[in-house]
Amino acid sequence: MIFIVSLSSSCKKDESGDQNKPFIIMNPTNPLYWAKDLPYADPGAEAFDITESGDTVDISSSLQVTDNVNVSDTGRYNVYYNVSDAAGNQADQKIRDVIVVFGN
Repeated sequence: MIFIVSLSSSCKKDESGDQNKPFIIMNPTNPLYWAKDLPYADPGAEAFDITESGDTVDISSSLQVTDNVNVSDTGRYNVYYNVSDAAGNQADQKIRDVIVVFGN
């Protein structure tokens, strides 16, 4: 008697049926005024997912943050926050406006 066992795995979207989009909460303030030449420190954001069972889970560690803030030049810049959950549901992108101004 011969038994053949085949195991396979793949990296694909979770098929659990979770249709709930995660959501992002930006820490205040928006817009954010920043002094020229002061090193930029983003106030951050938090991300949460509502599971299929209705539980709210903190997924902030999965946040993807990108920005084009240039503190050497005055002007308006953006910080983009994105996240998706284990099921592949994408949150609505949040955008922080950072306005670099002359300051002390």
